[in-house]
Amino acid sequence: MNYTELPSDFAYPNGITTGPDGTLYVGSVTSGNILSIAPDGAIATAFEETDEVFAGTSVRFDPLTDLLWVASPDFLGEEVDGEIIRRPHRVAAIDLSSNSVVWSSAMPDEGFANDIALDGEGGVYITDSVRDRILYLSEPGAPFEIVAADPLMTPGDLGPAGIAVAPNGDLIIGLYSDGALLRVSLGTDETPAQVTPINLPRPLENPDGLVFTPEGRLLVLEGAAESGDGKLLAVDLSSPEPHTVDVLLDGIDSPLNLTLTVDSVAITEGQIRHLIVDDPSLTPPETFRVLTFPLSESEADDS
Repeated sequence: MNYTELPSDFAYPNGITTGPDGTLYVGSVTSGNILSIAPDGAIATAFEETDEVFAGTSVRFDPLTDLLWVASPDFLGEEVDGEIIRRPHRVAAIDLSSNSVVWSSAMPDEGFANDIALDGEGGVYITDSVRDRILYLSEPGAPFEIVAADPLMTPGDLGPAGIAVAPNGDLIIGLYSDGALLRVSLGTDETPAQVTPINLPRPLENPDGLVFTPEGRLLVLEGAAESGDGKLLAVDLSSPEPHTVDVLLDGIDSPLNLTLTVDSVAITEGQIRHLIVDDPSLTPPETFRVLTFPLSESEADDS
């Protein structure tokens, strides 16, 4: 296990992705600044916050387009006269070579952009955690499409969070408050998407970031807002039901998102419990970090 301590002015890391040269890009719950962590450990600011990008709960680098997709919700908002005011939650695409936003948009219907998954063809799927649906963009500037909205997505206070594309093209999503994983088999113009629960031995405590290994195992971050015992899980969806869930790592403080590198998985340790749990013993952390956990050579690959 390796740890990369982040600069003192960068707080609450969340979105994370891997560039083509192995550089990690890290977004924040509360800032639009995006850090780069080079393979040699050098840290720099790859992108500075703008009015269009003020958070980075998900960042996904698409090697097909060389664009960095960013989910930018105003999670905490600002208190004004005793009322919490939030900016419209947004999605953006950034060209890191020119350090510019090439496209951005507010989420439709005042939705909350939580996580992003690449479709492998230049487009993205986006979880909307308050409208309880999955949106799709075929490219920057394309109209938002609703590809899945189902009663199974609505049982908790905060709905679809993490998202990953399975090897067969299905979408796997985690319901943050409910603790369930769902499989979304995409529909066509004539048929709606099919949403089915994934049978697990137990409910997960706030499932968040998701990613598939090349071998097909699903890695899941268990955020554990109440217990504080965040975990990295591996779910074998090919195993008999209820599917096997292995704990690869525990004791993580609010793990939020993750990305695969050549031989490991990099995890953002958000340390956000004091922001979301009513517990006066929880205090703001002084430092933040990214965890790097080695995977077996047969499982690791770029993401």
